[in-house]
Amino acid sequence: MYGCCECKNIEIHWRTVDYSSVPRACQCDYCRAKSAAYVSKSASAVEVVIHNPNLHRIVTHGTGTAQFHECSYCGTLVFVTCEIEGITYGVINARCLDNKFGFAEPVAMDFSDQPLAERLVRRQQNWCYPVTIRIQ
Repeated sequence: MYGCCECKNIEIHWRTVDYSSVPRACQCDYCRAKSAAYVSKSASAVEVVIHNPNLHRIVTHGTGTAQFHECSYCGTLVFVTCEIEGITYGVINARCLDNKFGFAEPVAMDFSDQPLAERLVRRQQNWCYPVTIRIQ
C-alpha cells in the first residue's frame, strides 16, 4: 500500500495484503491536533523514502519512546517509530495511505495511563516491522 505526505516529500510503501485494518485515533493533544489515526500489522514491512531530509522533522512527546515523523513543509504527520531491542517498529497515519477499499472510522484510543513496559510490549506485538527509512 502506498502513501505520502501532502507534498510527497515523505513516501510510505507498506507491504501488507490486509486492507481491513481499523485506524486507532490516539487521544493525546498532539495526535488530535494532527488528526492522526494509525494503522499497523505485526510483521508487515514498511519502507519510508524521504526526498528532502531537511524537511523531515522528528518530534517526541510523553515517555520519549516514540518518534513522530512529519514533513515540515506541508505539516503532515506521516508515521511513528519506536526502536526496541534494535528493531524499528512503526505505525502509519491512515490519512496518508491510499487504501483502495477505504478504512473504517477510527476508534478512539487512550494509552496515557499505560505503563511503559506494557506500552513497549504492545508495540512489539501490534506495530509493523521492520521499518526502514531511506533518503533519496
